Parts: sequence; C-alpha cells; structure tokens
Amino acid sequence: MLVTRPSAVTRHLKAPLLAERESYLEYLATQGRSRMSQRDAGGYLLQVMGHLKLTRLRTFRTEELRLAAHSWSRRNGHFNPKTNYGSIAFMRYARGWLRFHGKLIEPKKWNEPQDARVELYKRYLRVELGFANRTIDSRVWDLNRFLTWLTDSNVRLKATTVATVERYLDHLGAEGWKPRTISCAAEHLKVFFRFAERKRWTRQGISNGVFGPRIPSIVRGESIERGPQWNDVQRLINSASADNPNDRRARAVLVLLSSYALRTSEICRLLVSDVDFSERIITIRRSKSWITQRFPLSRETINALRCYIDKARPKSASPNLFLTIKEPYGPIQQASVYNITRTRINRLGIETVNKGAHALRHACANRLLRTGTPVPKVASLLGHVSSRYVGTYIQHSMDELRSVSDFRLQGLWT
Repeated sequence: MLVTRPSAVTRHLKAPLLAERESYLEYLATQGRSRMSQRDAGGYLLQVMGHLKLTRLRTFRTEELRLAAHSWSRRNGHFNPKTNYGSIAFMRYARGWLRFHGKLIEPKKWNEPQDARVELYKRYLRVELGFANRTIDSRVWDLNRFLTWLTDSNVRLKATTVATVERYLDHLGAEGWKPRTISCAAEHLKVFFRFAERKRWTRQGISNGVFGPRIPSIVRGESIERGPQWNDVQRLINSASADNPNDRRARAVLVLLSSYALRTSEICRLLVSDVDFSERIITIRRSKSWITQRFPLSRETINALRCYIDKARPKSASPNLFLTIKEPYGPIQQASVYNITRTRINRLGIETVNKGAHALRHACANRLLRTGTPVPKVASLLGHVSSRYVGTYIQHSMDELRSVSDFRLQGLWT
C-alpha cells in the first residue's frame, strides 16, 4: 500500500475502478517510478475519478481530457497560469492511465501518414531515396499539411494543378511562414509530385512547375558564424565542469560533438557497447549515409566518457550510452541534446547562427579545413559519401577574404 493514513487508505479503497487503478500503479513500479511518483499518480487518479464521475472505464479523446483538466484546475474559482502544475499532472496521469487500458483515442502524430498514399510515399523516401528518419518525418509532415489543405479546399489530388500549389504556397505566406520555409516546403512538394506522377495520382508535369520564392543569399555579419570559433568551443566544454550528473553528461556530449562532428540523432543512438576503452575505439553509425565508422578515442574523450559512465550514468538496462537524468531512465532525446548546447552558448554569450549540435559540427569541420586538412578527409569525418557538400561548412573570415582580394596578378604574365 502506497498510502498509510487511515483516511487516505479508505478513500483509495472506496473510490471506483480500484483494480484498474492498482494495475496501473503496479505498471509504473515496473517502469522504475519511485514510490513518491506512484503515490502522486494514485492521488491524481482519485481526482480524475471524481471529476469525470467514472464508475466504469470508457473511451476518451485527448481533447475531452484537456477540457476536463482545464475545468478541474479552476474548480476553486481561481487559476494562476504560473503554477499550472496541477492541470498538467491531471492530464498526464489521466492520459497515461487510459492509454494503459487501451481507452484513449489519440490523434495521429504530425509525422504519421494520414492515408495509404502518404504511407507509400514514406516508404519511397526511406527505401528508394535513402533519406534519414528525421528528414522523412519532415517530408511527411509537409505532405500531410498539404493534403489536409486540399481537403479543406474541396480539391481532389487528381484535379490539382500548378496554380493550386501556388495558392497553397500563398496560403502559407498568409499564415506568417518565412520565404525560406515556404521555399523548403515547395521543394518537398516537388519531390512528392514526381512520385505521384509515376503512380498516376496526379496530372503529368506538375513537378516541373512547382517553385518556391527566390531566396537571396545569406549575408552574415563579420563576427557571426554558423558555428562558434574553436576557442569558444573550448570555453563551451570547460563550462560543463561542475560535480553533478547534468554537467558530467553535458561534458561527454560536447566533447563527442566537437571531436567527431556528430549529429544530434547520432548522439542519441550511441550505445554503451560502441565505446571500447581497451582498444580506445568508438563506433559511430551515421544517420544520413547509413555508414558505420570507427575512430580512435583521444585522452580528453576517454576522461569525459569514463567520468560520465562511472559517476553520472544511471544504473539502467537500456543499452544507450546517454540516458535521461530523471526516472524513468531512458535514452536521451534530441531536444535534450539541443538544450545542452543552446543553454551554454547563450550563457557564455557566444555569437553563432546555429546553437544546437550542428553548431559544433560546423566548428569541427571549419577548424579542419582552415588547418589544411584535405577536403576528402573532412568529408569522411563528417560521414559524407562524397566531398560535394563539404562547402556548406566552409566559413571565411574577412581577413582571409582581404588576403585574396589583395593578391596581385602583375608579374604572372609574360
């Protein structure tokens, strides 16, 4: 029994759906939740029972639960949005309990195919084009949004024309989308229409007429780069030096990002078995090229990883190297990796366009190129199959460009 006070025990036993509530609390225990968390869940489930007047389980939609949580948070006639923990917890435990019993009807996620056509297109992106999962999610989201707009506009896909697509892009602009984002959505639709024309879902030739707004080249300030300078990268790593699990994990992540130019997804997918301290080797599976690479471990990397694994990594059966700080322990999420870099970059006042893991990827590649490392070797480190896209990472300072402009051709001609 999680509660011991007689009044609390009586309230727990007399509330409806006792067996269903206790089975869910047992499930939370198997997931590694603490007794305090289980007791918290039990208390909120009693509130859910009372507010929804449940005597038997029935299906709920997410929106219905959200309205119930909103109503419950105002049960005393006042509401403080700054302390809205109760409403959030009510929603979280109600949704988790109903999902556990299969009684929650959830809307499809933004990156899930809405129909068979999107499912086939998603398979095409994965199998034939070999796109990474995150890229596929973005393309599916764009397509779901476009098809939903077609339905709302009473336009069938078979009757879609280039003018229809242009009206959709104008609609995105009216909603406040930036020209660069609209241009990206247009490119995504162009790929879809090529696929749709092959399947005879649409008229032929639409893909050739889909163009987004023209985007002027990015003009960067003299001191603002896409990635930080290398001395700022060292400052970033040294800022994670406190004796706590959060900083130990952050230091290991930052060292790996800056040493091997990893993407966020590659950090999240690293396994404990990928680090071989005896051979001083780390194995990395690249997200986009699907290749597996093995790199030597530097002394700094070994120290950071050992410090994290021995002193900060939670005891968990999960094979992933980087885990969450709080229970229930599971693989670190991409948002957490972004926060590790962004919060420290902002705190140190480092000027850079990118503030996520990609900032350190740019910094690593740019440092190698500036020190004279051959482009094919830099491409290999980045996990690129060819050297074609390495130019994206090249950043020139104003002093470097002045040295080129001051170069004189006089004397070279005979």
